[in-house]
Amino acid sequence: MSELPWGIYTRLQQELGRSWYVNDHTWGLEQGLNRLLAENPPAGEEVDRAVRSESRKERYRTRLRRSRLAIVHSPRNPENALDARLRLHRAEAQVTVEEWALLRAVGEGHEYKEIAAVAKVAAGTLRARVLRLRRSLVAHAGNGGVKLRVRGGDTSGT
Repeated sequence: MSELPWGIYTRLQQELGRSWYVNDHTWGLEQGLNRLLAENPPAGEEVDRAVRSESRKERYRTRLRRSRLAIVHSPRNPENALDARLRLHRAEAQVTVEEWALLRAVGEGHEYKEIAAVAKVAAGTLRARVLRLRRSLVAHAGNGGVKLRVRGGDTSGT
């Protein structure tokens, strides 16, 4: 590993420290820090490019979430948390341990290419598996199952 450019690292850390919110720019700063800690640290301009690129990607992902997912506001109620936990346990019982690990990794926000590198399969293969698993879980959900709402479409699993 070559010499780490500490000045750039410090600048990004300070900029991140001044942030009050997690937004597309903070995601970009995190990616810039990750690039600096990679095996071959890039030059300063490449780090700034990584920050801008990741910021754009996060803005795009945010737009997709807003356009495709209906946000259902429910009152804070411990029963809702228990109900969600029961539904997750039911969903987990429907799939294998490996399939659940894949669904969980996607749900936790890991990128497909990240998961694919660990699983040693193509990212497209994982996307297809996740799609089939989601469809299977919705089909098995029945009346007490998980309700998926997608804008512009009907409700699945009800």
